[in-house]
Amino acid sequence: MGGEGYMLDMIRRLSEGREASRLRRERANDKLKHLNRTNEPYPLPNTTPEEMERIIHDSEKKKEKDSNYFVWGTLIIMGVLIAIAVILWAVFIK
Repeated sequence: MGGEGYMLDMIRRLSEGREASRLRRERANDKLKHLNRTNEPYPLPNTTPEEMERIIHDSEKKKEKDSNYFVWGTLIIMGVLIAIAVILWAVFIK
C-alpha cells in the first residue's frame, strides 16, 4: 500500500538526479570548451573605477552588518543562558 508511493517517489528522484547530473556535465563541458578554444580566462567585466569603489564599499558595509548580527546574536544567547541559570539557581537553592 505505502510501498508503491515510495517506489514511485524514488524513481522520480533518480530521474531528477540523472537530469541534474547531465546538465552539470554539459555546463562543465561548455566551460572547458570555451577555455580550450580561447586559451585565456573569461574576460573581466568592464567596470569603471567608480563602480569598483561602490562594490568595495558595499561589501565592507555587508561585512560590518554581518559582524553586528553575530555580536547581537551572541549577546542574546548569552543573556538567555544567564537568565536560565539564574532561574534554575533560584529554584534549586530554595
